[in-house]
Amino acid sequence: MPDFTINRQIQAPVEKVWSVLNDFGNIARWNPGVKRSALTSDGPVSEGTTRHCDLAPLGGVEERIDTYIPNERMTVNLYETYKLPISGGVADFNIAPHDSGTELTLHYSYTPNLLGRVAKGSTDKQLRKGIGGLADALKEESEKESERDNAG
Repeated sequence: MPDFTINRQIQAPVEKVWSVLNDFGNIARWNPGVKRSALTSDGPVSEGTTRHCDLAPLGGVEERIDTYIPNERMTVNLYETYKLPISGGVADFNIAPHDSGTELTLHYSYTPNLLGRVAKGSTDKQLRKGIGGLADALKEESEKESERDNAG
């Protein structure tokens, strides 16, 4: 299973980064790579919570939280995919205090399907760009919300 890790320094407290991640059903609000998102399970967000995401420009995923440790770690399992070069993936978000902000370590692993195996180099490049964009969007939204809290 191919994998890679992305790191970001976020100028916002861990609790703020977690609150953005924890708004699990609304990732489309801050991640430009997601056109629409919604929870597909009831109850508070925790292990086992599921959501559906329509991706831009096409495709979609069904996702489930497999690990949920507030203010520390969330592992999201992409257990069903549509019109994508992968049949599944795992995004493991780890956040920790660092200096006056938060260090994000995002480890991503995936299983290429037939299309993904045929376009191997392109698939990896596309996923690195997309997951890097996700990390950048999380950083931007967390910092924006932190600034809003500090201003008001």
